[in-house]
Amino acid sequence: MLKCITSQPLFGQTMSEKTKSLLSRINHYDFELSWKLALMCKLDKETVLFKILDKILYLFEILGSGVPSLTFCILMMPFCTDWYWFFLNISIAHLVDVFCQFSAKNFFKRPRPQYQDNEDMFFTHGPDKYSFPSGHCTRMSMFWYLTMCLLDKNVYAVYYSAAVLFYSVVIASRVLMGRHYVSDLIGGSILGMTEGYIIWEMIWFH
Repeated sequence: MLKCITSQPLFGQTMSEKTKSLLSRINHYDFELSWKLALMCKLDKETVLFKILDKILYLFEILGSGVPSLTFCILMMPFCTDWYWFFLNISIAHLVDVFCQFSAKNFFKRPRPQYQDNEDMFFTHGPDKYSFPSGHCTRMSMFWYLTMCLLDKNVYAVYYSAAVLFYSVVIASRVLMGRHYVSDLIGGSILGMTEGYIIWEMIWFH
């Protein structure tokens, strides 16, 4: 089955042969590793294990999409005056993330892995049909950075650990479900951390 599937190039063809050869090797290893980790694309869909894991991972896909968290923040702003600025900041962070990752996706236009089921993805519109970078990964990495800024991990160890665990599971689920290549997660992490830095240093209402 693996031989019948081709990986999708991340970069275009306007570069030297030597550079293209190097990127081709990186792309090959990226695809091989991504396929090995795409657990849900290899399990029999009729098994109990698949059905349980599919529901769990799909739940993380929904929670990590940004739709529930952004909706919650917007709804809570009028009612929680003490937390108004926090919810506003998080709402703005969502919008910054959408702009940045949609711009990157639209620039690279990398197709998603051929071995995954595109029909059952949650809330995929416009540039989100592309693979690089992973939008879930940019969002979780951005929140990871903001969590480090907002919570002292020594004082709020339980909350900090729970948040980091959630972010990690969402990120890992993207390659386990076959939604993305490993390089999409790496690119998403770099972009997300950069977003977090910019938001905290330049946009956040302290």
